[in-house]
Amino acid sequence: MSKIENYSDFEDSLKGYELKNYSSIEQFQGYFNDIAKYILGNVAIVINEGKNRTIYYLEEIEFYYNNLPIKIIESTKGKTITDEEKNKIHHFSCTYKRDKKAGQLFWHYSGVDICFQSYMEQNCYGGILIRSVTKEDTDKNRELITGPLRCANEIMNQCVEKENNSIPRVMEVPRYDNHYEIRSTIRQGIENTKRYGDIIIKNGNEYDVPHDFPRFCYYAERGEEGWYTKGKKYSANPEIRLKDFYNTIKNEKK
Repeated sequence: MSKIENYSDFEDSLKGYELKNYSSIEQFQGYFNDIAKYILGNVAIVINEGKNRTIYYLEEIEFYYNNLPIKIIESTKGKTITDEEKNKIHHFSCTYKRDKKAGQLFWHYSGVDICFQSYMEQNCYGGILIRSVTKEDTDKNRELITGPLRCANEIMNQCVEKENNSIPRVMEVPRYDNHYEIRSTIRQGIENTKRYGDIIIKNGNEYDVPHDFPRFCYYAERGEEGWYTKGKKYSANPEIRLKDFYNTIKNEKK
């Protein structure tokens, strides 16, 4: 996939023609990296126009995609498989099944996704989970909303408030602030299980994972603003996710 330079490129990237044939973490990582760099600075969810307009700028997103044929998933049931096969099934079969067009919004039990194009005949589908947003009204008042279910409920409730009854749209909207850095980390509640504790690499005060391990969560670094919403700290803070997970595992082994 070529570099995403405009909204048309972004829309094309969601069609995911290449994703159907990818087999390695590195391939997916590169594809998602390019989308994340563009989407966090240029894409938002918009409800209404004019005096009732509300914009939700993306602060934290996670990528999910399944391209495993059904026969591969079913062939592993009740059988001994290799760690490599386990990892691939774990990383990619945790995606909610859907038959959607590129760019559609999809509500599910864990939140709301911006969808990739589904190719159901090949069992290929996925999306970009919205984990945190900054809400902006027409007076430029802004509020940080953290957590995928809170984001999903907020967007849906905003759609049906008085005088609204509007459908949320994925649109090209430049980010409200150009001073930000994009970071990546492991997905919350998916990769951070006990069996992955030993793969986290600690180098001084820095924490990372091997290059062939998914870092499919992306976020705009909050800096001094921090991950606080309504005076409370975000319990799934992506900026300290690896550190907290590393320390939890080490303490459990003492």
